[in-house]
Amino acid sequence: MAKKHCPNCGGALNVHADDAIITCSYCGTSFTPDGSKMKEHYALAVNYTQSDALDTLKAYLVKVPGVADDLAEKINLKDLSMTFYPYWTVTVQGDVTYKGIDRKATFRGQSGGRYSSINWEWVAESGHQDQTRQIRLYAGPKTRSEIVNYPIATRSRRYFNFEEAKQYTANVLFSKVSAETAKQQATAATRNMIYSRIKRETERVDDSRENFNVTDQAYIHVPIYHIQFSVGGRKTYEAALDASNGRVIYTDIPTTTGFKARTISMSIIWFAFTIAGAIITYMAYSGISLIGLNPEFLFYAGIGLTIIPLILALLTLYFGFRGTAAERAQ
Repeated sequence: MAKKHCPNCGGALNVHADDAIITCSYCGTSFTPDGSKMKEHYALAVNYTQSDALDTLKAYLVKVPGVADDLAEKINLKDLSMTFYPYWTVTVQGDVTYKGIDRKATFRGQSGGRYSSINWEWVAESGHQDQTRQIRLYAGPKTRSEIVNYPIATRSRRYFNFEEAKQYTANVLFSKVSAETAKQQATAATRNMIYSRIKRETERVDDSRENFNVTDQAYIHVPIYHIQFSVGGRKTYEAALDASNGRVIYTDIPTTTGFKARTISMSIIWFAFTIAGAIITYMAYSGISLIGLNPEFLFYAGIGLTIIPLILALLTLYFGFRGTAAERAQ
């Protein structure tokens, strides 16, 4: 860790060697390690107070299967804080013209609705693909995957207001990704998307002309509440909620003991059907008939009775014991 001085107010800041963009904790100015100020620095507005955030989390949790009916009354808030996480949004316009070859089928000898042979041959293929994509990139230090992959909404972006961050005693994280690196990553992601579409139409690309342009780039801080709570006990649960739109990014699920017990019981029943199906399949495979049924019919019925209950058992265990949940994007 080293000392850097804000080019705007002169405040001394502790920074790491991998910090690509630094936000001054005194005046809110964002700048690069060489002292260049960031002109386009945005943030999403804080539209949910701390009280709103807790109420939103309660309303979400009571809808999750397996939690106590009176969970909203039992929740005990242990800690609630806000962090502004840095993201890049980069709009890339890509254009690729290509030439290559693809395999085409030739059907011969049609008789009675069937063909006697199918011949494959290589033919020249050419085309054009273009796409414009807005790529969102998490730019902060290592954190949970739900925040890294969070599809931030950018319509309500506005210039970063440091007074708002100070009002909520929020922690403003520095970016580890420079503007140039963000451009490169977004361009590579757009390029991969276009070529994946080309590969669906062409077996092999031999020649291509491509053009990629960044038409918009924004550095955005997203305010996220971190909530720690308990539910009538010592165990601490964690949740994160977008302070701009109230979306639950993730939350631990305080599942009741009774629900877990019912989950185990139901899974045992499904596993019992799976075992029965396996036995029937083995007997049918061995040529043993049950109650006069055709062994071939029993064989396929046994496979179905094995696989379907097994899938249901695994799904029951997954949804019964999953540790976290997240609100789906609208």
